Amino acid sequence: MKTSSSQLNMHYGACPKKIESREQTIINTYRKHYKRDSIPNNTQYWTICGRCSYQPNQLEQNCEPDQIIKSKLANPDQIHGVEIDPEIYKYNINSGINVNWYLGDFYETMVEFANNNNFNPAIINADLLHMPDHAATYLSKIMQFLSHFDGQTMIVCNMVKCICNSRNSDINDMIYGLEKEPCFQNAFSKAKWSFHNEYYWYNGTGKTTTKMMTLIMFKNP
Repeated sequence: MKTSSSQLNMHYGACPKKIESREQTIINTYRKHYKRDSIPNNTQYWTICGRCSYQPNQLEQNCEPDQIIKSKLANPDQIHGVEIDPEIYKYNINSGINVNWYLGDFYETMVEFANNNNFNPAIINADLLHMPDHAATYLSKIMQFLSHFDGQTMIVCNMVKCICNSRNSDINDMIYGLEKEPCFQNAFSKAKWSFHNEYYWYNGTGKTTTKMMTLIMFKNP
């Protein structure tokens, strides 16, 4: 589906609500859990990035890569941003910043990269626009894939908690969905996974009535 003009120019990644959620769920959680200020030099930060540039040779102020770089959680060349929309990807690669940009599905892009490169993610930010049932399926595939690699990884998974007048989901819906997934069961049998003991929810960007929630998991060595 082609991205509309309004969606293309909504500055989603630099919304104050997204900035605060990334501060809490990614930056603060990583530092508290691993007791270090930045990811190791030989590791990577993978994310579904959205549009990060609105002018040539410039990242948008406070978009995700800009926020992560300024926080010193990761260096530009450690960041791997994936976008499925070709037009958004075109803007990102013209940002002039030494971030690794990819066009494609998030999961498939990581698999393809791992086939030809040293795939060593410290953080994966799966910023999904799915309800918990579909988010559980997608996250389970990522977990099973990661279970074949050594090292430790923090996964941050955003999903839709409530949209318009739909039923208000909670984190238990996501957990229940995960437990039914064969990929999730397989991942837990192959690697040492643990859930963060807190989850985060926030209102969607702009004037939308959508509510989002975040589940955080750790793959332990």
